[in-house]
Amino acid sequence: MYPYLLEDLFGKTIPSYSVMISVGVFFLLSIASVNWEKRDGFSHRDTNLLLLFLAIGLVAALFSSYLFDAVFHYLNGEEFAFESITFIGGLIGGAVTFIGLIWFGWKSHRKDLQKIMNSLIPGVVLAHAFGRIGCFLAGCCYGIPTQSFLGIVFPFGESAGVKVLPTQLYESIFLFILFFILVKNQKIKGKEFSVYLIAYGAFRFVLEFFRGDNRGSLFSFIPGTYADYPSPSQYLSLLLLGIGIFLFLKKAAGPKINSQYSINK
Repeated sequence: MYPYLLEDLFGKTIPSYSVMISVGVFFLLSIASVNWEKRDGFSHRDTNLLLLFLAIGLVAALFSSYLFDAVFHYLNGEEFAFESITFIGGLIGGAVTFIGLIWFGWKSHRKDLQKIMNSLIPGVVLAHAFGRIGCFLAGCCYGIPTQSFLGIVFPFGESAGVKVLPTQLYESIFLFILFFILVKNQKIKGKEFSVYLIAYGAFRFVLEFFRGDNRGSLFSFIPGTYADYPSPSQYLSLLLLGIGIFLFLKKAAGPKINSQYSINK
């Protein structure tokens, strides 16, 4: 594992995690812009506006990822500090900001919100997949100790010297597969956003049982509660899952058509 790349570049070190995040953001912006302009038919000007909204959403996502994590650790009896991040917290904050900007700042295109999100989400998935590779290189977000052949030993970090499950790679592989499905499977066209929420919500809920880093708990401050599970990310995963199922069923139901009116027409 390599927590830093190009350590002697102009006397500075570049964290591997930052490199992977940068690669992911590049693909996110590229895929989103191509899909909005080529697939959805937005003008170049409209696409640039969406990219501006997306950039603001990414800043909000970074802030909310720190905020959610700080709150979770505070409820777990730790200090309130912006020291680490949680992906789902960032996803929620970024999505709410991006959707809000379109809903309130681009009212003429409210009707296009669903297809905008459907075209955006493959890029989000790919960016997340590269981000988890960054987690692996940095030695964070590791799994529980194991003696199986699936385990690895990180030479640094909190789990240094202990054989643990590389849950970062499990999640990255899942996300690359999900990206391929979202892009290639014609049966889910028009439902990519809801499929993502369902698939990732379910996967992340299960994966949390195999995470070995400090997850905290929303209710650990209440006497008699179990501090380890459910983890904050499991509660948020259930939220994503519920929203995804609602949107999927809503899309599947489709608009109600008055057949008698259509015949008379």
